[in-house]
Amino acid sequence: IRPAQKADIRKCGEIMYQAFKTIADEHNFPPDFPNADVTSSLLGMLNEAPDFDGFVAEENGSINGSIFVSRRSSVGGISVVTVDPESQNHTVGRQLMNKGMINLADQGHTRQQLIQAGYHSRSLCLYAKLGFIATDLLSTMTGKPIINDIPGRMVRPAVQDDADACNSLCHQIHGFDRAGEVSAAIANGIGLVVESDQGISGYSTGVGFAGHGVGLSNEDLKALITSVDEFSGPGVIIPTTNGELFNWCLENGMRVSQQLTLMDSKPSGPANGAYWPGILC
Repeated sequence: IRPAQKADIRKCGEIMYQAFKTIADEHNFPPDFPNADVTSSLLGMLNEAPDFDGFVAEENGSINGSIFVSRRSSVGGISVVTVDPESQNHTVGRQLMNKGMINLADQGHTRQQLIQAGYHSRSLCLYAKLGFIATDLLSTMTGKPIINDIPGRMVRPAVQDDADACNSLCHQIHGFDRAGEVSAAIANGIGLVVESDQGISGYSTGVGFAGHGVGLSNEDLKALITSVDEFSGPGVIIPTTNGELFNWCLENGMRVSQQLTLMDSKPSGPANGAYWPGILC
């Protein structure tokens, strides 16, 4: 296991695409990514990002897997881990996970999270054996934009002066903030905030697969969802356990494409408010 280099990214992207496609095909689900160009582009961005660390598994000069972990918040994230289908079930995934977890812990991220594909029981068992505990059931939901006004809520682009309020809100709801994600979303022009009579009562780093959202109530998340013309990526990851928000999404034409599991190495209890997570924990 060694640090990922720029020259590794194309091969890692090809493995990532084939790994996800193989598992999806086995369970009759559509692939998460259309081709290896998309996965290579994603891993290339993560490899160049200052708050992600990447590692590859190499055997006899050939790469057979990779992992990318996030340091964007005090809770470390296992963002992407993939193994060549021909090398699976030979401890490669476990070795990559161990490397990623140790790397995060060495930098102070002793609590870590990940999101697991619900139909992939082998990865669920691996993560559980490594100490991760399932804390929430999630649904990837997609569909056409929802045209609906949410009374008492106004959504606008986030600016840098909003960062402290967003981080404070996230800490109130989760017990920690995601300051790195908030800062990047604002810099990239994709951050949104919700204003109500309580001030900033919600925000999002992107209404889609990679962005997360938090709010004092479901009304704040509804306002964020209805504020966009389209969802980025495969859809928005809605906690299935939030029955009111989940049913609202269904009633407004959204549908479930797949189930996911949020896992945490040191769970601290349920969220003190409403939220949706981003896939890159």
